[in-house]
Amino acid sequence: MSSASARTVLFIASRHLWARRLLNGVAVGGVALGVLVLLALNGIMEGFQQKFLVSILQISPHVTIYDTELRPSPSMLSRFEGTFVAARVAHEVPPDRQARIKRPTEVTRGLVGLPGIEAAAPSLSGATLIEYGGKTKSIELRGIEVTAQERVTPIGPYVREGKLSSLEVAADGIAVGSGIAAELGLRIGDVVHASAPGGRSLDLHVVTIYEAGIPRIDRSRAYVTLRTAQTLLGKPDVVGRIEVRLVDPAKAVEATSRIERAFGYDAESWQEANANFLGIFKMQDTILGFVVGGVLLVGGFGILAVQIMIVLQKQRDIAILRSVGLRRREILQVFLLEGFVLATIGGLLGDGLGAIALRGLAKLKVHAEGFVKTDSFLIHENPRMYVVGALFALAVGLLASLLPAWRGARVEPVDVLRGQIG
Repeated sequence: MSSASARTVLFIASRHLWARRLLNGVAVGGVALGVLVLLALNGIMEGFQQKFLVSILQISPHVTIYDTELRPSPSMLSRFEGTFVAARVAHEVPPDRQARIKRPTEVTRGLVGLPGIEAAAPSLSGATLIEYGGKTKSIELRGIEVTAQERVTPIGPYVREGKLSSLEVAADGIAVGSGIAAELGLRIGDVVHASAPGGRSLDLHVVTIYEAGIPRIDRSRAYVTLRTAQTLLGKPDVVGRIEVRLVDPAKAVEATSRIERAFGYDAESWQEANANFLGIFKMQDTILGFVVGGVLLVGGFGILAVQIMIVLQKQRDIAILRSVGLRRREILQVFLLEGFVLATIGGLLGDGLGAIALRGLAKLKVHAEGFVKTDSFLIHENPRMYVVGALFALAVGLLASLLPAWRGARVEPVDVLRGQIG
């Protein structure tokens, strides 16, 4: 396109836009509203998801190895193959030996030697009843080696009262979540009575109260030393699980498969353990896409309506322009340029309003205890979404301009001047 032709297209488009300032302003507002909704909803959704994932990855292991063997011992009948002893064995009695991870120390050392694994820690978990002041509560008790556990899932940063180091030196110490402490009215130094089926009852001193910010953990999980848990649960010298921290948490599924092949025990990645929550997040993202797409399409219809109105009202002008030598391609460019300008202004305006909205939402004070605990709106400002919003607005604007542009380019001067069109 020559410079003279480009100047002509630009001049005609600017005159059309200026002549319909109010209608064009409404179209721009529709696009800006769509981008604003995109940024605001995405910021809220991502803020909540990021908070949950960061909290989960801090307080939960990336991979957990359980005491379930993937290659169990052969059945009783298979031991007598080649000899006639029995045709089949009915109701074979399971072995009395407790499920455990064999040679946990060697397994832990072997794990740390694998590429991509940062740390590993043995532990034992079981359901326990604790009693204090006439109140009884069922909790998940985890026996840990404090120093090793801190390298896998650091608890220290979440300690609200007391010191985690006290748990390591006190054989009868217990660290409880803030939800457990609030429900039972516990303070540092209080003594709780703990008991579990098949184990010994123990009196434990509260030495630490922590708050991870995830209510389901704070309300149900307590920590003791591994030796104390083995005594309380009636599982002497048993390690029921090994928790693993990876260099890259995103590779947990791949690492899980590798660990299972290497050690023969069932393992679970953090993605599998939190599959229900991650599924909810995917559903939220899908709903967000439909909502934002719908709002932006409404803005696109605004541009479409304005452009069609201009084409209908300016058919005689278009016919005159065609008769003096303006080509179909240049008429097409006029209306596409108008759509481009409206969409660009709308996208940039929406980005600006979205940034203001996100900063305002982040300052709002709200108290919520669902998946995570928070006292303010959880907002994540993703710079990439500003680009996505502007490009999406531009695409909608250009698509909405295609039909009017195509119709305007098809106008025949003779038909208009004869009165057959217009």
